[in-house]
Amino acid sequence: MNFKENGEGQDNGAGKILSLGKDSQGNDVYALSVKGERGMIYRLVESFLGMYEIKESELSLIDSGVRDNLYLLAGSFFCRSNYLAPLGRYLTSIGVKKHYGRLSQLVSEITTGLGKSSLTTQEKL
Repeated sequence: MNFKENGEGQDNGAGKILSLGKDSQGNDVYALSVKGERGMIYRLVESFLGMYEIKESELSLIDSGVRDNLYLLAGSFFCRSNYLAPLGRYLTSIGVKKHYGRLSQLVSEITTGLGKSSLTTQEKL
């Protein structure tokens, strides 16, 4: 696994594990972004748990279900150019705003214990 604390020195590529610190309950929080088949992450985590004999109840895997929308894709493309970067940032902010409400709801559900957080849950936006 490719692990970097808080993303330092990363190229922000998919498949890298980012440490996001601790949540309000003292749990370590990590983020992982993937491209392509999302089910691969579930199989990878299940294998990891089995190899290290970690109980499934000790880990909460939460699939935000966020997919790139047209604004995020266009923003990412335009940010590569120095001249078009302001347009890219604007488009990216629109793309994030489109997903923000659902992400806020997901965080609220998880922190109150109502959200689904098992290895078999694959909720989509």
